Amino acid sequence: MPGPFVDAAAGLLLGAACPGCRTPGAGLCAACAALLSGVEPFAVADPTCGVPVWAAAPYADVWRRCVVAYKERTGWWLGALLGELLALGVLAAARGTGVPIAGLVLVPMPSQARSVRERGLDTTLTLARVAARTLAGVGVRASVEPRLRHARRVADQASLGEQGRRDNLVGALAARPVGEGRAGVRVVVDDLTTTGSSLAEACRALAAAGTPASACAVVAATPRRSPASRA
Repeated sequence: MPGPFVDAAAGLLLGAACPGCRTPGAGLCAACAALLSGVEPFAVADPTCGVPVWAAAPYADVWRRCVVAYKERTGWWLGALLGELLALGVLAAARGTGVPIAGLVLVPMPSQARSVRERGLDTTLTLARVAARTLAGVGVRASVEPRLRHARRVADQASLGEQGRRDNLVGALAARPVGEGRAGVRVVVDDLTTTGSSLAEACRALAAAGTPASACAVVAATPRRSPASRA
């Protein structure tokens, strides 16, 4: 973690600030780093997916600001930390299936090609790869399988309600045929979930391709959808 001189110089000369609380300095401040390291994954009540959905943290406060900073590239370096948080959600989600974990296959939500070009980074794929490495580092065999692709254009979700978002996304994704895929518990992963419509569409597409997901996991979920249980 940067020292006090580096923090002060970054704040004065570069305008750098902690993405979690906007305290001037380079990187995460100690207080925000402590909050992020103390997360407790929770189950997200989402019957539309048909599989367990788990989040590492609520999409609020420090966690929300860090996810937004990562997606908007002002905090691209947060990918390593958020990927580790995603690994916690993945492990909790896999355990929630009740299926013995011989291995985990992470299927990232596909990013829009335009967003990847603008950011110079596929944010969700990056998080999935960090999560897989993190899990492998603690003895859990994990791999990444980018099976999903966009099948058609969709309307802007911002002005749509929950049902409108679900209707808008039906048929929006397809799963690439790659034989049977890798063996293991297949988990759809994303940076966040709000209404759950994107995860539901991903699960539908994978099931239609004959390789259904066993669970979903995200870095953060909206707090209005109350945690059902804790890991």
